[in-house]
Amino acid sequence: MNETIGNQRVRVILVEDDFDLRQGLTDFLRLNGFSVTPVANGAEFSLSVTTDVFDVAIVDINLPDTNGYEITRSLAERTHMGVIIVTARTLRDDKIRGYAEGANLYLTKPVDGDELVFAIKNLSDRIKRVTTTEQLPNQSHSKWRVDCASQRLISPEGTEIRLSGREAKLILCLAEASGRIVSRADLSRAMGYRELSPETRSLDAVVRRLRSKAREAGLELPIHVVHAAGFQFSVGIEVS
Repeated sequence: MNETIGNQRVRVILVEDDFDLRQGLTDFLRLNGFSVTPVANGAEFSLSVTTDVFDVAIVDINLPDTNGYEITRSLAERTHMGVIIVTARTLRDDKIRGYAEGANLYLTKPVDGDELVFAIKNLSDRIKRVTTTEQLPNQSHSKWRVDCASQRLISPEGTEIRLSGREAKLILCLAEASGRIVSRADLSRAMGYRELSPETRSLDAVVRRLRSKAREAGLELPIHVVHAAGFQFSVGIEVS
């Protein structure tokens, strides 16, 4: 069996700190046609999602440096990635929290391999249909545009958002990254902040104000916060 979305193999990231289980699931899923990236903790997960794109995440809850709920919430808020929690926690409250944080499925260990294969396949197929449908109306006008001279951000539909100086620097830095994730430190430097300590929330305040402006204009700003990695403008944007 070779599981694909369109002409591409389904891409799975597996977050599991138990070495034997991680290796066993990785081998089994690869034998069933999936492309699998195994990671042992939240830090490795964050690094992987900054350099690769995945269709489905399989997430354990008990991790050494974070917990699967946080990863699930971040993915549900920022991406179209499907999330399957696989955990030893069987209590009803744990399951409810998993679904509340945005998991598509909650499976308990020991997980049945065939059940997991079909869960990944069905979930990835459904997500592909949803994202394709969402993209169809805007295929010919899908890019945002930032006008540097007038300091305006212009949506694909032509709605304009006036930018402050720092907001313009933020958008320009993200636009020049061409969809790549920009670290908090790099963004802070680009915006002229000298204080880069974790306690500094000036960058977050600028992003919040910008989101508020966009919502007042009836728009949802496609700036995503990637856990422990940075910020990303997740759709096409041109600079003029």
